[in-house]
Amino acid sequence: MIAKLDRYLIRSLVGLFAGLTVLAIALLLLERLIRIIEIVSGSSNTALAAALMVANLIPHYLDLAIPGAFLIAMIVTIDRLSRSGEIVALMAAGVSLYRIVLPYVGFAAMLALMSLLISGFLQPLSRYSYRQIVHNMQNESVITAFQESKFVQFDGRIVWTDSVAPSTRRLGQTFILETRPDGSRTFLTGGSGRLTEVERGKWVITLDAGSGGTIGRQGTIDEGDRLEFGELTWPINSDETAFRPRGGDERELFLPELLSVGQSERAANISPEVAVADFHDRTSRAALLLVMPLIAVVLGLNLGRIPRSSGVVLGILFLLGVQKVFEYLLAISGEGGVPAWSVFWPFVGMVGVTALLLFQRLATRRLLFGGPRIRAQTRAAYLAEGGRASASS
Repeated sequence: MIAKLDRYLIRSLVGLFAGLTVLAIALLLLERLIRIIEIVSGSSNTALAAALMVANLIPHYLDLAIPGAFLIAMIVTIDRLSRSGEIVALMAAGVSLYRIVLPYVGFAAMLALMSLLISGFLQPLSRYSYRQIVHNMQNESVITAFQESKFVQFDGRIVWTDSVAPSTRRLGQTFILETRPDGSRTFLTGGSGRLTEVERGKWVITLDAGSGGTIGRQGTIDEGDRLEFGELTWPINSDETAFRPRGGDERELFLPELLSVGQSERAANISPEVAVADFHDRTSRAALLLVMPLIAVVLGLNLGRIPRSSGVVLGILFLLGVQKVFEYLLAISGEGGVPAWSVFWPFVGMVGVTALLLFQRLATRRLLFGGPRIRAQTRAAYLAEGGRASASS
């Protein structure tokens, strides 16, 4: 019987949770589709390139969608079971609220492990793969980096042009800013330009009637490096077309690698404080999933027969608030002013203790904010359900 109860409670949640997760991922992907179309428009295999880019974005958006979809699905499920009288019947039969929420806590533990797997391993790989695809697309067809009246970051450069003719590869007024490894920057401007593919995958740009110069690391212009030209041919991509190794920033590192940043050459350009802060951000978000069933019961339990929408609204506000707090904690701990563990885990503990206290108050048959015991309400609701059933028969 107990196993049947567990299966029934989980089955009542899983369908809604899966639907909300898919919906959230689809909505989040919409804002990237325009950018993806712009990148792959010059590719020889547009459909395949776009599909690979979307596939590599799914782990990132899945990790964002799981907490929200789980909490909202649980609130709706608990509210629906309450209004149908099923929770009332279980409690009147002696099944405690602790026992009712137990399978949901187990499901949350499974989601927490899944979140660690996604954010700790799949997401860094997919992020790196996505960036590698973008790099390859841009090297395959450099003309996609030149978009009319838009600043586009491309292979360490920022380019802008006021007009583009894809068929002839002619450009209007053009501006290019290249950042070098030592921090200095070179800029070039031209009244017009054209792109030429000298070899497969290697492009040069010819600028007409323009000027250029070098900006030092301190933001000053060296007068000796300034020049005016009538025509200038300049390579727009490097001879080395292979993409860099994984580890360009902390978001491309696995969870164990975040804790060994100072001892690895892979992440030499990443601050250890930023890496440790990102480690605690990922793990604390996964841990917070464990208390979401308690929060959902507090917000969704409804012993009346009138549906409420306040629980879902409060759940959405809770998710937004937690997201903003995590962003703030990541920012302050990444600066190195405070240890990351001392800001992330006290916050998770505070949310967990608060949720547990509120849930315990409900489980002992008390209203959340004072008032009489709800044992009599539960029994009266159960008897009322039985009375209606007898009258109808």
